[in-house]
Amino acid sequence: MAVPRKEFKIVPATEEDAVALAEVESIANEEANLSRGQKNVSHVIFGPPNEVKHNFRAKGLVEKMKNDPFVRNWKAVVEEDGQEKIVGWANWFFYTEPQPIETKEIDWPAGMNAKGCNEFIGALTAMRAKYQTGRKFGYLQVLATLPGYRGNGIGSGLLEIGLAEARRAGLNEFFLEASDDGHDLYAKFGFKDLERTLIDLVPYGGEGQAQTRAMRILPN
Repeated sequence: MAVPRKEFKIVPATEEDAVALAEVESIANEEANLSRGQKNVSHVIFGPPNEVKHNFRAKGLVEKMKNDPFVRNWKAVVEEDGQEKIVGWANWFFYTEPQPIETKEIDWPAGMNAKGCNEFIGALTAMRAKYQTGRKFGYLQVLATLPGYRGNGIGSGLLEIGLAEARRAGLNEFFLEASDDGHDLYAKFGFKDLERTLIDLVPYGGEGQAQTRAMRILPN
């Protein structure tokens, strides 16, 4: 079935959007096209979408927006029934000065598998530290689109604006960690595979292994 085309706009996200952004990220990860249920790392480790999870994530986003000078957030918005609805989101960091890349243990709320969350985040941080320590670069941490709005170019639009603004800020190197769902889109924008990390979902009640691939754009 063809996806109905949706007109959208991309604008900077604010602290007031934090809960909505957390919801978009959580739902998008839960309903990934290529992994569902017990094979989905987000579902198994971080848990399904719920208010506690969203509020925890939103609190962290607000803290970053207030205190981290490198963070940049954009939201994709559509108008429905006279109201604006956030349907996509990109979370970037423009590291115009090299920053320490360190693994930090997080005190996760009930309903989230703390050991699994820290293992997963730690593995991604280790990959990023391996390739990006001491470097200036743009880092795409989150790119999420609600399932019912995929196929409208929202992900591409969020990527385009982030890359353009980062280049305007003087950056020409970019890094991200790609899920299977996002990998092909990133490749279209010039990101190249570096390596992958695997996390075994079985100890956390899931099935199989979930892979995440480090990808990068280097200056020409």
